[in-house]
Amino acid sequence: MKHLFLPFTLALATALSASAASAQDARSNAALAPDALFARVSPNVWVVQAIDAQGKVLASGSAVATGAGTAVTSCQLLAKASTVALKRDNVSYGATLVFPDVARDLCQLRIANFVAPPLGIAPSNALQVGMPLYIVGSPRGKELTLGIGMLAGVRRNDAGQLEALQLAAPAEAGLGGAGIFDAQGRLVGVAGVSPAGSASANLAMPATWIAELPMRGQLAIERLGTQPATISAAGATGGSSNQVRPSVVEYQLHDRLTNIYRKVIYRADPPTDDRISFNNGGWVEKPGGEVVGLTTAIAGEFDTAMPPGGWAREHLTEEAAWRTRYDSTRSGMRINMDLSAAVMEDTTLTVGGQEYKVVRIEYRGYTQRFANAGAVVGNQYGRYQADVWFSRELGRVIRFEAKTRGGAGGGAFQVNEALELVSLR
Repeated sequence: MKHLFLPFTLALATALSASAASAQDARSNAALAPDALFARVSPNVWVVQAIDAQGKVLASGSAVATGAGTAVTSCQLLAKASTVALKRDNVSYGATLVFPDVARDLCQLRIANFVAPPLGIAPSNALQVGMPLYIVGSPRGKELTLGIGMLAGVRRNDAGQLEALQLAAPAEAGLGGAGIFDAQGRLVGVAGVSPAGSASANLAMPATWIAELPMRGQLAIERLGTQPATISAAGATGGSSNQVRPSVVEYQLHDRLTNIYRKVIYRADPPTDDRISFNNGGWVEKPGGEVVGLTTAIAGEFDTAMPPGGWAREHLTEEAAWRTRYDSTRSGMRINMDLSAAVMEDTTLTVGGQEYKVVRIEYRGYTQRFANAGAVVGNQYGRYQADVWFSRELGRVIRFEAKTRGGAGGGAFQVNEALELVSLR
């Protein structure tokens, strides 16, 4: 009996385990009541706003959070936007367009310090004509609503690839970017932006396209030679810009000699042609980060000793090197600089919880300083070193460190500063 009992016990345990697993699968695949489904998926649906450089809201719709720091929406909602925001209740996040797939009208956003619940994606083989669908979104940026519909058709091309989902009835007006879910709360599609009565008003973008966004978006960026800062009205990534165009750029300056920290804020001016201007023209740059005008030095050594064109160049390759000699008068001080620059390693830095690829540039040389832009007092030469971490993606410096010391008596000077990017919004 002993020898028979052990196998029977194992078989019973296995059967019970399989039964429990089966029950668990059945529960996870069970259809949810509409109110339970809304409660489950609504934390992933946000209002998205496209905002111009003057702070005017150009368009409002919905965006679906697909994971930590990411969301997707209709590209048409982002047309001509200088900045993008995700909002709900009293919470607001700045968002950056990272992967545009304009051909499919699906764009992916990156949101710093943003946490969203896990969201399942319904596989293509789960799409069955006649299945119930639930659309959750914010009509024209208003409070969330729940709509109930049905999948009327699955459109495919000659190669069998998904082209669109056909809804039995058009989504409510203003629901562009809303999430379309199956009865289990899995994302099936994303509503597009279409005029009422148009042939495409009852079509939606398949959620399975989301997995292809990074590849297709990056190809679009490389093809156009531009970063996806804005979307043009025609649906291509905007203009000649190849950097993010924020309304506010905030740094933190640390004077290591006094251990004092202070904010440094650059506020965008209204756009003019291809130039990007901040603080009423105090800082003017070209797309890509080249500084073409600097009349107000507010960021310490970063501004005061900046070389012509800025601390970085448009085309940076590892081991590139150059020499720069220049003079300038800023903040009541005239300086001469003689520096050698060398491009060092690529690395990553984190800003606002988001990692960025950066290239480090090393400057070494000498500086000469003239107090109050007047005559030299004693020997005011000093050795100079600066390290710059530049993001090609953002087109700007993320971190800057500088040290110098020289002179004597009334002409002595000493600098030990670090400037770090805090946020773009």
